[in-house]
Amino acid sequence: MANEMSWKECTEEKIISRTDPDEERANQMQQMANVRLAFWDQKIANEFSTLKVEAYYDIIKELIFAHLYKNGYNSSNHLCLIAYLKEKMTDFDFEIHKIDELRRVRNDINYRGLQIPKDYLQRNEPEFKIIIEELKQRL
Repeated sequence: MANEMSWKECTEEKIISRTDPDEERANQMQQMANVRLAFWDQKIANEFSTLKVEAYYDIIKELIFAHLYKNGYNSSNHLCLIAYLKEKMTDFDFEIHKIDELRRVRNDINYRGLQIPKDYLQRNEPEFKIIIEELKQRL
């Protein structure tokens, strides 16, 4: 599996496609992200740090989908979510890099059973929260 796709590849291969803007669907995705954030926005035992890291990816992914739906796009893969951000949020480079890193970690969790140490979560959680807030503000 590729580790990166360009906006051009995503649109030419119709992984990202144009649709009618769907404000309601965008709002639903944002609401689900808010529910997940409210659930995970609490102290957890060390043994659950992997699940919380995975949840941060899901929250960010849902907010990116909200952006796509609001702006009349859809995507059928996660690599093209990153390509969308690179194309549409040109002043978001550091955050995009962090989201892509989180995507890779989440893949390692889901497909390899990687356990994430609590210190990874402690080091990265503030950045995840900033990214979430920024994505919400830009909706």
